[in-house]
Amino acid sequence: MVDLSKDADKLLCCTYKMYLERRKNGSSKDVAKNFNETFNKDDKILSSWQDDDVLDTLHELYKAELIRLDLTGNFSLKPAAIIYMENRFKNGLNEITDFISKFIP
Repeated sequence: MVDLSKDADKLLCCTYKMYLERRKNGSSKDVAKNFNETFNKDDKILSSWQDDDVLDTLHELYKAELIRLDLTGNFSLKPAAIIYMENRFKNGLNEITDFISKFIP
């Protein structure tokens, strides 16, 4: 089990949901797991986060070896993150969407 702060867990859940949506829409795994530094701007939950908070949380996920992170803030989900989330949300997109909806005020 991975020990993460609540913010890191929330960010990982949101990016995993984006990954699953991309896969559902026909993207390859390689494309779907990559995110640019402004990935959070269109997300209902993460768009309100300060850029520094997003970067700080990405560093936490990097230290937990769940993402690859470059100097510009672009990142990709590592296989360990995808496996962790697959085991956590066995019903895939429907289950994680339901879980994430609890974060929306």
